[in-house]
Amino acid sequence: MDFVNPYTVIDIPLLDLVRNMGVGIFMALIWSSIIGRSTRLVVDTRQYRPLFLLLIPSMILIITVIKSSIALSLGLVGALSIVRFRTPIKEPEELLYIFVGIAVGLGLGANQILATIIGFVVIVLTMLPSLRDKHKASARIASLVNLSFDKTEIKTDFNCEVITGVLDSLDIQYRIKRFSESEERSEMVLDCAATPIVELSAIRVRLLENGYPVEISITDNARLIT
Repeated sequence: MDFVNPYTVIDIPLLDLVRNMGVGIFMALIWSSIIGRSTRLVVDTRQYRPLFLLLIPSMILIITVIKSSIALSLGLVGALSIVRFRTPIKEPEELLYIFVGIAVGLGLGANQILATIIGFVVIVLTMLPSLRDKHKASARIASLVNLSFDKTEIKTDFNCEVITGVLDSLDIQYRIKRFSESEERSEMVLDCAATPIVELSAIRVRLLENGYPVEISITDNARLIT
């Protein structure tokens, strides 16, 4: 950069730009894949791939262009003071994902390829334990089962042991998450391990055989924070 004449623009090596863009796109694919497998945010993780495929190459292009001229650098500051993003980022986790993408773009745009790759690998390695923990949590809690009973339709006194006995007889791994009861209705919410939907629907049949008419709803809980 020529500080004597700040309006001097240095020609950009196109091969370096293409190389940095290629590395940036490859990192964007890896980063979006890692986030999709490790995040605990209740979002559609498919949105991350196009986001980072645009964010990282854009940052590379911006830094590559402005680093050759102090005038362009000051112009970018002025442009950013005018352009404002109205969509707030409420989750700190999502903000960190974007910050890492910006850091990768800055590093590659400044031609610090080796340092950027090493830093990126370290960040990815630190996220591997959370990826493994999330996989275990998803396997442990895969379905949310809601059982709703109308006491007026049950001929005997309502007994929770009958319900747990039916669940145990079906060999379903479950945990009672919530139980509510009133004079007319009772409701039980269960966290169930990965179980075929046919086996979960058998809960209703068994409860009917025991004289417990029930309304049952089953929700895929693998992507929910509970």
